[in-house]
Amino acid sequence: MRVGSRRVKQSYLSNFIGFPTRIIILLILFVVILFPFYWMITNAFKLEQEYYSSPPIMFPSRITGQNFIDIVQKYEVFKGLINSIMIATGATIFTVAFGSMASYSLINGALPRRLKGVFAGWFLVQKMYPAIVVAVPVFYIIRSLRLMDNVLSLIIMNTSFNLPLVILLMIGFYQEAPFEVEEQSMLDGCTLPQRYLYVTTPMVKSGLIATGMLTFVYSWNEFLYAVILTVNKSKPLTVLIAGFITDKALIWGPMAAMGCVVVFPVLMIMWLMQRDFIGGISAGALKG
Repeated sequence: MRVGSRRVKQSYLSNFIGFPTRIIILLILFVVILFPFYWMITNAFKLEQEYYSSPPIMFPSRITGQNFIDIVQKYEVFKGLINSIMIATGATIFTVAFGSMASYSLINGALPRRLKGVFAGWFLVQKMYPAIVVAVPVFYIIRSLRLMDNVLSLIIMNTSFNLPLVILLMIGFYQEAPFEVEEQSMLDGCTLPQRYLYVTTPMVKSGLIATGMLTFVYSWNEFLYAVILTVNKSKPLTVLIAGFITDKALIWGPMAAMGCVVVFPVLMIMWLMQRDFIGGISAGALKG
């Protein structure tokens, strides 16, 4: 009866929302999602009088690259790009490495089962509270360590805030890895670090890629501690782009050009590794 009622509801829904209606809804959603990107890209190539015009001009009358020249010559975009790459890459490497080791230890380590549950709950709590709560003590700690305006401080902060998420995600992947293979390696004399490095971790490669890409995106887009812990030389792109909002005006053209620089590397990485990312997320969803 339940199966039949579900089929009846689905037939009613499919009759109400026919194929043309669904296509129209998808097109509307597609336009809504892509319009901000279109507006950013067109503003990046508009003349100054056009991106300040009212009503706004949807299509630029003449394409210019002056905004990109300005962010290179006046706003140190390459310096910010290098800082962002260093911060996101360093945080991703450390987070995935330490997070995978921690999650593997929680699954296959010698800790009591109840203590493992306590650790998993603690990691969940750490991910739930807002980052601004600990901004003041973090500032004093980083300053006392003389790491202010240093890329290393942002790598440490991004690692600490992304580590709970990676641990929680990787626990599911390590739980579903076939334990029979690990038992066979134990009979062959493999130690716990050897089993982690050579046996189990290669079987959860898709999970490592998915969590690594999520960590990279979160670290690339992080703004709060980047603006708190930097002064000049270690500013990433997210802080530089916020500098276009002044007390006099919004510098739309260069800000849109730098926005293109911020978005492009992430889109390229997601496009190049979309199969591994979608495969890892899908595997995690099925295992959940």
